[in-house]
Amino acid sequence: MIQTIQIDPRQLKAIALLAPKQDPRYWLNGVFAEAMPRETRLVAMDGQRMGVFRAEKANQLGDAICVGCILPHNVIECVKPVRGKFGSLELRVDTERPGWAELVHGGTPFEFVRRDAGYPIYRRAIGPHRGSGEPGQCDPRHLYDFHRVFQALEGKFAADSGGVYLHHNGTDNTRASLYGREDFVGTVRPRKADGPALLFWADSPAPVARVNPADVVPVLAEPA
Repeated sequence: MIQTIQIDPRQLKAIALLAPKQDPRYWLNGVFAEAMPRETRLVAMDGQRMGVFRAEKANQLGDAICVGCILPHNVIECVKPVRGKFGSLELRVDTERPGWAELVHGGTPFEFVRRDAGYPIYRRAIGPHRGSGEPGQCDPRHLYDFHRVFQALEGKFAADSGGVYLHHNGTDNTRASLYGREDFVGTVRPRKADGPALLFWADSPAPVARVNPADVVPVLAEPA
């Protein structure tokens, strides 16, 4: 039986920015598509940060309640816009052929081998909606990755209207959200800091240099 999963192509291209490409845990080197009868979720993670997109879709899963499939990078790269627009995108899997899958973009099919490795249970890693409020130290590279996802959806100049928002949660997993996007949730693992730098020179009082106006030599403009 063929099961058909509808996918938002822009969400797929954006979330793929969070998926590693050379992780020894090969099942992380791609995007995990999780489908319910009325919803599709796209997940990418590397153990330090994670992003999840959701979209309301009319999926055809037969009697199944939930279906999952890992989309490798070489297949995702086949999804490209034509004149700035993406066509329809759907994922097809066959219950009678466990190793077969097909991604159809704009009517063009791309067959690939569907891996059987189980994807991590991502729902456990999502941070609380309301964090503790205690500031935490996060790797700025991870925050930049979320910013790239935001730009992939909203455009390169979208940073002027907002960006990444952290729900600070101290030393526990911290939830990240994107400005104006209710279809995305991210989480980042806090970074253990070595402690603040001792900037004694900036905190200690120091004499202030004063300039005597009489010693200032005026600069004359050169004649034209």
